[in-house]
Amino acid sequence: FNPSPVLQRRRMARGAVAAVLVLGALAVLADHLELLRHRGNDHEIFDQQQVLVVRVVDGDTVRIRRGLGDEEVPVRLLGIDAAEMNYTTDAPPEHFAREATEYLRERVEGRQVTLKLEPLETRDRYNRLLAYLYPTDSENLNLTLVQSGYVYADRRHRHTFRAQFEQAENEARRKGRGLWKDVKPEQMPEWRRRWAERQEAGN
Repeated sequence: FNPSPVLQRRRMARGAVAAVLVLGALAVLADHLELLRHRGNDHEIFDQQQVLVVRVVDGDTVRIRRGLGDEEVPVRLLGIDAAEMNYTTDAPPEHFAREATEYLRERVEGRQVTLKLEPLETRDRYNRLLAYLYPTDSENLNLTLVQSGYVYADRRHRHTFRAQFEQAENEARRKGRGLWKDVKPEQMPEWRRRWAERQEAGN
């Protein structure tokens, strides 16, 4: 029995779809395994370690290197959210994006800082290392950025200093520091607008 050309094409199409699904599942599994691998190694490699800040990308992202010859690693500062610089679009930088980027650049670019990681989650979905930056033994620079009004306290995720960051933002907003001097609701990140709307609805 020789199947018709139509049946053959259908079988080939089904086989191709099945192959794509299998490859997709394997890719997802590989991503999870990579994240698990990072979770264990990141603490050994980066937690409580001094690194060089090679470049400041924006108000909440830097690139670091452990030593000469080591590859650069992107780091997303934990617990904060800075306005977007919009490098990859034609849109202008968001409100206070330049100020946050410049402040962070002046503080740490080309300098040594100590990284501190959370105990469980060490990478975000873009595979960036999640960390607090300590230019000195006592200063959590992530918190300083919030206190000075350069960035928002990121209320979407739980972390060790969440209550402290939120309190710092509340004070910066009351005193009109940094972005809080003249920011309009429509200039805030979408998640922050939704959070504010829920707060108003609750009151």
